[in-house]
Amino acid sequence: MSRKPARAKIDTLKTLEEQAFGLFGRYGYEGVSIGDIAKAAKLSKGALYWHFQGKEELYLDCLKRLHQIFEHYIFGPMRKEANPVKAILMVFSGLRQLLQDPRVEKGLAGYWLIPSSPETSNLIEAQREFEAGAVAALRDALQRGKDQGMVDFGDDNDLDQMAGGLIALVEACVLPLRHMEQEEVQGILGMLARTLFRAYAKSDEALALARSL
Repeated sequence: MSRKPARAKIDTLKTLEEQAFGLFGRYGYEGVSIGDIAKAAKLSKGALYWHFQGKEELYLDCLKRLHQIFEHYIFGPMRKEANPVKAILMVFSGLRQLLQDPRVEKGLAGYWLIPSSPETSNLIEAQREFEAGAVAALRDALQRGKDQGMVDFGDDNDLDQMAGGLIALVEACVLPLRHMEQEEVQGILGMLARTLFRAYAKSDEALALARSL
């Protein structure tokens, strides 16, 4: 039997990843079977196992793709931004851009429904590592803003809690806001940003940047 051309293998893998990403995002790890994914991708189970050893490996691949989306729109640009206030505001401006990505249209809630079991320990660890990195990126921006006298989020413990709280807010907002029109999303995120900076801004520049969002 002749081998599949390389292009066909790439297309098959892409279809498989796209279908799995959407299904896991809607129904979570436990709500999706290998058969469900193979059927959605119009593949045999054998073709699926050609690319992935099992559901855990495929889910981990999808989870990493989700993390890459957040890194692309929010945390990657945040780490590169020299102005700490602009970096903090990327929580909101980056989230607005992320919500326009077609990959999030079908839902992402399932990625926060990982059951705790020996089978899923690697998945839970991957999610914790991602969230820890996200919190650290935001914590750094908050600290730089405080050091430069632009914002004041309190002591070290307050900074840690604020960073963790904002990351939780980002994750929570992805779910309801993706159904809204762009103008609605911009209005809500702008209001949240202005509220945050009215409470903690220590410079006119910080307030002006928040109002411009």
